[in-house]
Amino acid sequence: MLKNQFKDKLEFDFYVIEQKIRMERGYLSRSEREELKKMLGKDYKPIFIKEQKVKLPIVMDIDKLRQPCSEVTKEDNIKEIIQKLKDTMVSNGGVGLSANQIGIQKRISYIKYPKRTKDNKIEWIEFVLINAKIVEKERIIKINNEQCLSFPGVAVTTSRYVFTVTQYLNEKLEIQTRISQDLESFILQHEIDHQNSLVLFDRKWVAK
Repeated sequence: MLKNQFKDKLEFDFYVIEQKIRMERGYLSRSEREELKKMLGKDYKPIFIKEQKVKLPIVMDIDKLRQPCSEVTKEDNIKEIIQKLKDTMVSNGGVGLSANQIGIQKRISYIKYPKRTKDNKIEWIEFVLINAKIVEKERIIKINNEQCLSFPGVAVTTSRYVFTVTQYLNEKLEIQTRISQDLESFILQHEIDHQNSLVLFDRKWVAK
């Protein structure tokens, strides 16, 4: 039996993502898979324990999302952009958000997602991704029901890589290299696509 009450929309979104990964790996029972499919439906209304805050606006115009994003430099107000990304994502849920989704055509993203530890607790992985590029990738798979905050209620079956190596700058504009797999890898690919003015429809799964 899957959970049916949540503290807020953020907790609901994280829970659904975690269960989607468990379903992909075959960990859910048949009844749990059916419950999850209902949760993923656009008409599903989760039960929240506390009242929701007013949502900050997110760009939903696909033409604007396809406009080129320029490189971030030290002349940009990086702290202000990051704070706006954090505030917007907190009010809308999700695990990642890029600057062009809040009307800023810069190659910067904010990521925060939950990871289960060995002692079955949740730790939050949080970082900023600037001028990012994937330098290595391996093992492409089909991801069912990938979603995006810019297209609420829409789920797309996409192609993503299980393993990636990403080079990027952090908020101090220091060069970083990150080796990722599974959920983190999928999130990075999604946000780097935004930095490259691509959307999830550009990653639709095509059977070989």
